[in-house]
Amino acid sequence: MFAPAVGRPWRDVWPLAAQVGDGNRWVTGACWLYCRREGVPVLWAGSVTTPGATGDMYVCGPCLAKLAHIVRVQAYDRDGIAHRAARPAASGTTTCEHRQIEERNGKTCCRDCKGQLYL
Repeated sequence: MFAPAVGRPWRDVWPLAAQVGDGNRWVTGACWLYCRREGVPVLWAGSVTTPGATGDMYVCGPCLAKLAHIVRVQAYDRDGIAHRAARPAASGTTTCEHRQIEERNGKTCCRDCKGQLYL
């Protein structure tokens, strides 16, 4: 168990998520996370283990920023720290927490940011 974030002030100034051109080893491929686009710059985000198989997960910049935001919100929740509904993402835009969902054209989407959610 981690100590509360109060004892770690660095947590209030999280570094930005990786971005294309930041010196990391970006390759062209398919994003394994939310957008599932193909032929985009992606970065290795870790290994994935499923029953009977493991694989390397690659993620595009916008999805990596969303994932970093989700982890940050979880850390704040775990530590009992109030957080804003939306925080700046790596691209300078706002990352939505997808608190309300709706169905649009047979797809699950966020009511606030209108983005498609892959559940």
